[in-house]
Amino acid sequence: MASLPRVLNADAQAKAHLRSYKTARSRIEEAQQSGASLYLTDVSAVDIKPVLQYASDVVDSWLEGYRERTRDFQRRVRLAEPAFLAVCEALLAYDPPRGAELWRALRATMATRYIGAAGIDELLHLVFRAPESPAVAELRDETIDLTRCHTDRALFDVAVAASYDGKAAWLTAVIEADRNSPFVWRQKRGALLSGFTVGNESPVAGAWPEGEVRTSHVALHRKAARLRWIEACAHHWWRACVAAPDPIQAYAAWVLFLRSADSRSYIWMRESVDGSKTEHGLIHLKAAHLHLNRSELKRAMEKRLERADTRFLDQDTTYGVGPWGKVSDGIR
Repeated sequence: MASLPRVLNADAQAKAHLRSYKTARSRIEEAQQSGASLYLTDVSAVDIKPVLQYASDVVDSWLEGYRERTRDFQRRVRLAEPAFLAVCEALLAYDPPRGAELWRALRATMATRYIGAAGIDELLHLVFRAPESPAVAELRDETIDLTRCHTDRALFDVAVAASYDGKAAWLTAVIEADRNSPFVWRQKRGALLSGFTVGNESPVAGAWPEGEVRTSHVALHRKAARLRWIEACAHHWWRACVAAPDPIQAYAAWVLFLRSADSRSYIWMRESVDGSKTEHGLIHLKAAHLHLNRSELKRAMEKRLERADTRFLDQDTTYGVGPWGKVSDGIR
């Protein structure tokens, strides 16, 4: 209670915010003046491509020691992580083998996790945004490898990244290969991955089956069907919300959408709904509602993935057994 007046003092909060801003700015400028010229600099892959073409020696100096992951390379990366992400993306298009090596080095070196579209790690997005090449194909196989992808959340992130970045065909090929594998765990992985696909339509076969569940394999197939059904429901209620002719119907559809949405929704939320006859003012009202409730939507999406980090193929994992026996060097 004694601290309550300070918490409610808007002027004190504004002054504290200004002091924090000035301190952060001075430290950023100090780091840049001391040699870390790219520290917190916003650089895109498009900016790096001309450098690769006309001043490749500059990039060579940035990447010196990346194969050995020397301390000097690690220091350079951690002082300019966004810039190195841009360099990696440009190299995956310009020089894929070298870009793939840098991607592995960054995965092991970066101290910060950069969250991209749909709440997925930018390192994962890089792999699926890159143009097709043998080196990139090998990287994509690594993202799904058991040594680096051994939780349901990791499988979900890989599936969403592939669909978001236009590589749904790759995901389909992985699912088919797993289903045809002689290994039971891969058959189960293929079943679960099929539940993480996008673009499902109701009714979904197997979502509401009858009969007793006698094996874990059957239970996993049923769960995958329910996951496809949930995505189909979310898509239906999103379209209903966008097309609703008045705020009451729009809000009702929004509530139902909120109860079924997960990160896959970002893939088709960005698409316009054809045939919508919503009046201009109502469209802006819906957009404002989405903006104001974005944090609530994010919480609902995360809640749908509760405990996914501690389960693999819908089974609880045990620390100290198999790939969960030590801290993973996989995608963070």
